[in-house]
Amino acid sequence: MSKLILGTRGSKLALTQSEMIAAQLRALHPGLEVELQVISTKGDRILDVALSAVGDKGLFVKELEQALLANEVDFCVHSSKDLPSLIPDGLTLAAFPERADPRDVLVTPLRAGQVASLDGLRQGAVVGTSSLRRASQLRALRPDLDLHDVRGNVDTRLRKLAEGQYEALVLASAGIVRLGLVGENGRVTSDGAEFVAWPIPAEQMLPAVTQGTLAIECRADDTNTIALLAVLDHATSRAAALAERAFLRRLEGGCQVPIAAYAVVAGDTLTLRGLVGSLDGQTVVRGERADASANAETLGTDLAEDLIAQGASDILAALASR
Repeated sequence: MSKLILGTRGSKLALTQSEMIAAQLRALHPGLEVELQVISTKGDRILDVALSAVGDKGLFVKELEQALLANEVDFCVHSSKDLPSLIPDGLTLAAFPERADPRDVLVTPLRAGQVASLDGLRQGAVVGTSSLRRASQLRALRPDLDLHDVRGNVDTRLRKLAEGQYEALVLASAGIVRLGLVGENGRVTSDGAEFVAWPIPAEQMLPAVTQGTLAIECRADDTNTIALLAVLDHATSRAAALAERAFLRRLEGGCQVPIAAYAVVAGDTLTLRGLVGSLDGQTVVRGERADASANAETLGTDLAEDLIAQGASDILAALASR
């Protein structure tokens, strides 16, 4: 019998995702013991400041990666969108399990006269989001909306929505689904309050880089763990993740910049759409490219070059100088 230590954040979503992966490994490798070890990250400890104001890349992963490098844990399960575009020397992304729904959702309280879409929100509606990417695209689509930062775990955000602090939230579909909060017809239940989650089409709001994808990280020289994790790798999801991450890397973007990308695989063809927007939503550059899935990283870099030619670097430079 062998044993692996899985490093995880302590949030409800992180624990749910880590236990899901642990259960899959136990089932696929009978006799394998997987033990979770909770590690607090800077992003978990700073809850009263907007993520964009903290400024650090790797807010939710740095301490986990340090534990890996110190041999305190054997592997970590991340929400892939939390990962910086470069990972530390000595570590590798051993598996990308099959991607969940990458879209964002508009979450509103359950009541008569549902809004059903971004277009249905009233003029000046107060909407909560902690993402500069979402805020930029929301401002481009609906400049009248009153956007406010919202921090905390999913249940905390939904409680604030129920209390009337916001009229709607924009969240990742994958997170609320993995938490088991979504029932029939998009009905969401949390702490006795009821809401509805309305999917936002990717054509209207491009997702975050690798949103809906988990990334499993371990030491690059740990061949035993890499071999055990290999069964979880999903080729299509890996290709999409590599393309989107290469796009982000070429733009030198971290988690807290208004960059979006979404790759779709059809047959052997990978199609990637990308976006860089200003904070006020006034300037948005977009692009799309397709190539063979085997050329995923080259595709991501090439699309980033297209956007740079359209002025993406100027947008990002202005953001960095704030």
